[in-house]
Amino acid sequence: MADLRIAQVGCGGMGLRHLYGEVETRRVFGTFDLVALCDVNRKAAEHVADEAEKGLGARPNVYTDFDELLERERPDAVDIVTDAGTHHTIALKAFAAGVHVAVEKPIALTVRAGREIIAAAERAGRVLSVHENYRRDPMVRLVRAVLDAGVLGEPRLLMDVSASGTRRMPHTTAWRHLKHRGGYLLDYAVHNADLHMYFMGDVDTVYAETALWEKVRTLDRPESDSMAEMYRHRVQEDIERSGAVEVDSEDMAIVVMRFKSGAIGQMTKTIAAPGEGTAADIIYCAEGSIRLPSARSGRPVLITRLGESEPLPPEAALEMVPDFQLDDQTAGLFDGRRRLASYDLDFRQTDAKNIAIELQDFARAILDERLPEVTGEVGLGAVALVYAILESGLARRPVSFDDVMYDRVNDYQRVANDHLGL
Repeated sequence: MADLRIAQVGCGGMGLRHLYGEVETRRVFGTFDLVALCDVNRKAAEHVADEAEKGLGARPNVYTDFDELLERERPDAVDIVTDAGTHHTIALKAFAAGVHVAVEKPIALTVRAGREIIAAAERAGRVLSVHENYRRDPMVRLVRAVLDAGVLGEPRLLMDVSASGTRRMPHTTAWRHLKHRGGYLLDYAVHNADLHMYFMGDVDTVYAETALWEKVRTLDRPESDSMAEMYRHRVQEDIERSGAVEVDSEDMAIVVMRFKSGAIGQMTKTIAAPGEGTAADIIYCAEGSIRLPSARSGRPVLITRLGESEPLPPEAALEMVPDFQLDDQTAGLFDGRRRLASYDLDFRQTDAKNIAIELQDFARAILDERLPEVTGEVGLGAVALVYAILESGLARRPVSFDDVMYDRVNDYQRVANDHLGL
């Protein structure tokens, strides 16, 4: 028997991905018993339960009602993997029942809802952990180690550009394009926001221009979609059955950030730029630059020194930090290796390992009575940075990050707060 009994709420595409993470966690650490799955769509939950039986050797019980799950199963912990608009309600019920909570990013639909989740965790005296999987990747850890060691001097500029154009809904999920349920930038740019602060520290001010270009998005999916198989079982919502959705959340943001360190960040994030795609992910320091690999690609971190035009060999980043060691969770899932300059795994394997790292950190926080790496406040910071972008775009002026983080500026969020009754 494992140390902790966990239930998972949400069995869509991300729910299936979390199940594969549970399988990895069980294989390496044996920390959790997955005792139950819950989803409003029983068909989706049964599919994930089938996969759980294959991977874990035991079939979790299936529920469509979370209150019933809590009453019958009395789990030690709950992993919330639903759409952002329901995180708040589910988390508050779990804490009221005395259950530890891990919740997918974004922690909540709005800053105000996130604050309520954090307060509920504190009242209950239970662990609250937020899933931010990009930062868990070994190559991201290596970038952070290079920055912390100061071998390239003080960071000056972060550039994060991702521009492409499509009229489809990523993962065929309409809720990702509706303002009252989160919207594209909250769901996708929260990854970027977490990494920006992970690398560069606290944000001071944000200025952004935002726009909505594609006002209708369709459900068709190209065969090349790397996540297609993991989302195929998902049950469509009523708003998706027509094959298209009317969009009301912004699909383009051009952002300038001033970090409290004095460094500057520039982010371009859009899926409304048809034609040639553009991507850049670079941190410029006083003595050179760090080019980040694509998330979960396993490709090496590339360093280019001051005065040079070509990057150093791929092993150079690792050689710059001879004391760098991956933590126990990460090393355990990457065959015990403490130092990696690159790795070669397919997306599904890497995705499962990164989620497993999050889950094991959550477990150790419960068992060791310590804080998880991504606390509620850290997770809320990423949400606040995304909303600082959207609040600035709405107001057409710079905004203070702290004003958004502490819910003093919230005009853009009013629609979602009203939807939640907050």
